Amino acid sequence: MTSSRPLALPLAAALGLACAGPREAARAAAQPGAPDAAFRGAKPPPSPVEPRFAAPVPAESRLPNGARLLVVENHAVPLVSIEVVVPAGVVAEPPGKAGLAGFTASMLTEGTEKLPALAFSEAVEDLAARLSASAGPERTRVRLNCLAETLPRALDLLAAALVEPAFRPEDVERVRGLLLAGLLQKKASPPALAADEAARILFGPRHPLGQPSGGTPETVQAIGREDLARFHSEWYRPGGAIVSVSGDTTLADMERLLGAKLAAWKSRPPPALSLPPRPAIDRRTVTLVDKPGASQSQVWLVGPLFPASHPDRVPLGIANNVLGGLFGSRLNMNLREEKGYSYGVRSSLQLGRDYGYFQAAGGVQARFTAEALAEFEKELAAFSTGALREGELSKSKEAAIRSLPAALETNDAVAGSIAQAAFVGLPLDWYRRLPGLVAAVDDAAVARVAKAWLDPARMPVVVVGPRAGNEERIRALGLGPVEEPPRR
Repeated sequence: MTSSRPLALPLAAALGLACAGPREAARAAAQPGAPDAAFRGAKPPPSPVEPRFAAPVPAESRLPNGARLLVVENHAVPLVSIEVVVPAGVVAEPPGKAGLAGFTASMLTEGTEKLPALAFSEAVEDLAARLSASAGPERTRVRLNCLAETLPRALDLLAAALVEPAFRPEDVERVRGLLLAGLLQKKASPPALAADEAARILFGPRHPLGQPSGGTPETVQAIGREDLARFHSEWYRPGGAIVSVSGDTTLADMERLLGAKLAAWKSRPPPALSLPPRPAIDRRTVTLVDKPGASQSQVWLVGPLFPASHPDRVPLGIANNVLGGLFGSRLNMNLREEKGYSYGVRSSLQLGRDYGYFQAAGGVQARFTAEALAEFEKELAAFSTGALREGELSKSKEAAIRSLPAALETNDAVAGSIAQAAFVGLPLDWYRRLPGLVAAVDDAAVARVAKAWLDPARMPVVVVGPRAGNEERIRALGLGPVEEPPRR
């Protein structure tokens, strides 16, 4: 076997850099006698125009089977990203079948009626494509990324995964084993345990979204092949689907291609959901999940909000940046920089099509659990008055606007963001409108939404960490009764 290393030496010598590292080479190029010395020594002139970013707005159509088609053209590179969204999320899981939505989504790329699992995977790889599926609270996403030249063949695989997954018994059992292993690992994850308890409190133990994420070992074991096939048949229907496309293609091309490739996906609306009512949070509690010996505790404060299409979405998002959405936010500067209790804490808005909630959360040193919780409470109480400090609003708005180009930088990001906006009921030009909506937020708007939605007295608390040494100090804070989580 020969090495290519000696070939690099003559080339480096020819450039006069054989004995120079990167810094020495750059210094030599900047010497007065270098051909580009004048260029390197001059300060770059300012840009003649201020860079502007115009968020994409998709063209819209309907496929013959009723699915909604959204297309953003981007001919900069010969790539295409597609995201198919179907309303087959966790909310559609029947009682006793927690984990069914995710299990079904995992099976979509595990072989079709014509191709076994290994052959299907090889077919995707042969096209240098990526094809995946995952289930969320309200929807399942099937994602394809491929070269523009292989798009017709890649769509054959996408259509097969979407319409005719095989659910072969051997593949079902293999995926079940992976899911069960993940649930075992989850028991050692305090953030995952805290999220489960927060969901139980916010949605109630009978609501699908109040069940442990991914189900439990018992519910996953109870899911049979017929459950998977039935869930797919009932919920993977084009009547409620969105097909979002971004890349080197056109609306006309996608109408033609998808009309043909998805012809077997027959027009049927999804069934109607019947969900139990969410509990009214009329008292504040502290749920303490004991993790003996843990070096950190998870501290979460949560409270119900509104769906994603609510008019308070933008001003509350700007308010949240100030409170805990940015590195320099009040919560993080207090608990990380000033007190040293944590590597980082944050707050966020979780907004879906039919639900929403707020959470302020983070991992803290276990020995300072009660002290950290007191600081969460102090910052939330101060912020809920609506009083802003100098510069906070402008920094929050600038961060929101400047993050938009990066959030829509790739075809995958555009297809996914457009699909999500359409799914939750936002207008198709939402991202084009957003900078103007952000610019219109003023101190009064932030004060109004902070007072309306961020009162910590209405926020249940979840703590996952060592009970010993912390329970009595948490009780002494007087935030509410300290309870153990129910067995489930």
